Amino acid sequence: MTKTDWIFVQQAKKGDSHAFARLYEIYYKDLYHFALYYTKDSITAEDAVSSAVLKAFEQLHKLRKNDAFKSWLFQITANECKKLLKQKSIYLSDASWQEPAAAEDGYLTPEIQDELSQLSEPERRVITLSVFGGYTSREIAGILKKREGSIRSIKSRALAKLREKNADL
Repeated sequence: MTKTDWIFVQQAKKGDSHAFARLYEIYYKDLYHFALYYTKDSITAEDAVSSAVLKAFEQLHKLRKNDAFKSWLFQITANECKKLLKQKSIYLSDASWQEPAAAEDGYLTPEIQDELSQLSEPERRVITLSVFGGYTSREIAGILKKREGSIRSIKSRALAKLREKNADL
C-alpha cells in the first residue's frame, strides 16, 4: 500500500467520502477482475464489487489497520461473490467452469481460458490474482485468508501443471 493510499484510508475513516471515492478508483479494476474470475459472470462480478464497496464504506470504522485495507476489501469482495453465487445456486467446481466474461473484451484468449479451466478452483484463484492481478504471495495470502507458504505451494503446483500441459508447444 502506498503512503497516498494510507492517507486516503485515514481520511475516509474520518468520513471523507471523496477520499473513499479515490480508493474506489484505485482498486475497482482489480476488484472487478477478481470478482469476475471468482463468479465467471460479468454482471454478478459487478454486483459483488458494488455490494462489497458499499459494505466497506459502511464498515470502514471497523478496520483496525490502514495497511490492511486492500486485503480487507478483497476479503469483503470474496464474501460478496460467495453470497451472490449461493443466492443464484451457482456452485463452482471443475465441471461447472464457464469462460470468464473478460474474454468478451479480449482480456483472455480462448487458449488461456482453456488452460485456466484445467486448474482447480484454488489454483485458478491464486494464478489469476498473481498473474493477472500482479499481487505478491503475501498479498494473496491476505486476500484469501491463507498462509503465505500455502499460496506459494498452490501457485507452484498450478504453474507446474500449466508448464506440463504446454511442453508440446
